[in-house]
Amino acid sequence: MRFIAQRVAQIPIVVLAASALIFVFVQVLPGNPGRNALGPAATVEQVAAWNVAHGVDAGVLERYIAWLAGFVTGDWGTSIVYATPTFDLVLGRLGNSMALGLLAFALLMPVAIGIGILQALCAGSRRDRASTVILLALAAVPEFVIGVVLLIVFAVAIPVFPVQSGAAFGDGAVPELRALILPALTLAIGSLAVIARTTRSGIIDVTRSPHYRTAVVSGLGAGAIVRGHVARNALIPTVSILGVYLGSLLVGSAVVETLFGYPGLGELLVTATQRKDASVLAAGVTIAATVGVLAVLLADVAFTLIDPRVRFRGQSR
Repeated sequence: MRFIAQRVAQIPIVVLAASALIFVFVQVLPGNPGRNALGPAATVEQVAAWNVAHGVDAGVLERYIAWLAGFVTGDWGTSIVYATPTFDLVLGRLGNSMALGLLAFALLMPVAIGIGILQALCAGSRRDRASTVILLALAAVPEFVIGVVLLIVFAVAIPVFPVQSGAAFGDGAVPELRALILPALTLAIGSLAVIARTTRSGIIDVTRSPHYRTAVVSGLGAGAIVRGHVARNALIPTVSILGVYLGSLLVGSAVVETLFGYPGLGELLVTATQRKDASVLAAGVTIAATVGVLAVLLADVAFTLIDPRVRFRGQSR
């Protein structure tokens, strides 16, 4: 519990540091916020008045403190692109990205771990080498290429899924789920190789360890050996990787969401960057960083359940 409490206590510090960096980076983007909000037809006086009214002309530190106070209280400002409250806009898009990310994670985890286990069981064989080549080839292909291939095959040649995922929103649960399949598969395929290879390596390392050989020599059954000596130790590096990937999947992929026209957080941040929508950029990236940190915390909790050494190490400090 102390280990988890330490991790939880670190989250506000990490998010605060990340928000400060993000806010500074947003401020150095080229362009005038007032001009972006009012358009090219606005006069210089109107642009200056808008900047004063929204506090844009103040110093960076003063603006950050004001923004942070608003962020904590739920006042995230108004998007200059969508003319809607940033709070509703960002959290709505985050919900879409999390739905897509959870589906991708549900597809990815069992397949990747299953492939890793099968590879470890036949390590060194032709089947192992062939699957390694295929996985590495998939890892080398960019996400947008995988997405384009899936679109050509399953949306154009065999039209079982829609080309634009966003067009299915509001048509009901089944059409919306069908619209999620191709972008979720694209995300899952892009992460498949790393998790499968990590699982394979973890199992091979455990089966070559002295405590595994001792368990075999002592006459334990195969099931007891797998449950007590292989699964837990072999999954420790895999859980670490899964925590990182879960965080990245939940906050969306700018490439995949843009390619499939999916209204997620990644697509929103691309538009906000292009139009210098400062309130959306600052809030969206801070929320994405928070979700990423929480995903890592979830992996840490899994660590304490899988590996007793983590609990003992935390208690001894």
